Amino acid sequence: MSKKEKRWRRFYLIMMIFIYAIFVPVSILEWLGGDGSLPITAVVVGGALPAIRKNHLQQIRGKENPGV
Repeated sequence: MSKKEKRWRRFYLIMMIFIYAIFVPVSILEWLGGDGSLPITAVVVGGALPAIRKNHLQQIRGKENPGV
């Protein structure tokens, strides 16, 4: 694993912790409390982040190992 991939893995780990531990729960609690509308942004980001992470890391590996 290259330094670039390690750096991006750490970035995605921090983003996932923030999204799943803070952003999504707060959005859902606000929605349940009646202060806002359905938290579509939280649902979309929470569902799409793992796919974005996987595809991006595959692209990095593909650029570093073009013959493999």
